[in-house]
Amino acid sequence: MKIKNKRSTRVLNQLSIIKCLPDSKRSQLKIQEMMFMLLGVFLFFILVGLFALMLINSSIRQSANKIAEDQTILAVRSLSNSPEFICVNSRTNCVDEDKMIGLMRNNNYKNFWPFSSLMIVKYSGFNKSESQMIKCSSENYPDCDVFILFDKNKSERTTASFVALCRKESEGNSVYDKCEVAKIIAGVEIKN
Repeated sequence: MKIKNKRSTRVLNQLSIIKCLPDSKRSQLKIQEMMFMLLGVFLFFILVGLFALMLINSSIRQSANKIAEDQTILAVRSLSNSPEFICVNSRTNCVDEDKMIGLMRNNNYKNFWPFSSLMIVKYSGFNKSESQMIKCSSENYPDCDVFILFDKNKSERTTASFVALCRKESEGNSVYDKCEVAKIIAGVEIKN
């Protein structure tokens, strides 16, 4: 009987070892499942976070473009009353056409204003396309259509305001101001 007991004990021990193996594999499988589940949840929240950041970034860009556009509108409205543009007799909303020729020659003003482009279109250029307009220079002044003060050639949204564009004319012995309607057009860069 002792021999049978030893054998049965050994068989029982072997059975318990075999019985343990599936439990340990099952436990390892459960650990792996939990790890993949945690990894999946972690990746899901990373994707949700990236999507939220993308939406917030898009909203911030739109807000920045809107603020820049609003600043351009305010600047364009007050531009005609700045010392670089205002008529000699200090009329409001009056731009001195003779000063425009001087400003066009001066490249220091490209970074002075927060615009990507700045131009003044005379009344004679209102019904013309951009390619048909005659660009003003000291050679063809005053027989021209547009004063292009600067253009940084960027993707932009433009804002315009109407002003009186005046220059000194002489007839006989008298000197007078010849004025016409013009449009100041300023562009603000669109940030992508």
